[in-house]
Amino acid sequence: TGLRLAAERGFLGRLDGSCETPIAGLATIAGDELWLRGEILRPDGSASVAGELRGPVGDGAAIGQALADDLLGRAGPGFFA
Repeated sequence: TGLRLAAERGFLGRLDGSCETPIAGLATIAGDELWLRGEILRPDGSASVAGELRGPVGDGAAIGQALADDLLGRAGPGFFA
């Protein structure tokens, strides 16, 4: 649970997420691999960007941050505005 939580918190932290930010993230573990799926949405629901990353279980926080960076890069500036 702690390893999955590290990935999800890394993802939310990089996105500066709160309970009011339209962000979804879910980490799962299979063997020694962590799989993180995430999605960001515009506040009005008009657009979304989703993705996933996999990597070693011990790299959860870095995987979360990297996925957040990828989604933000694809969403473009002002996505959450």
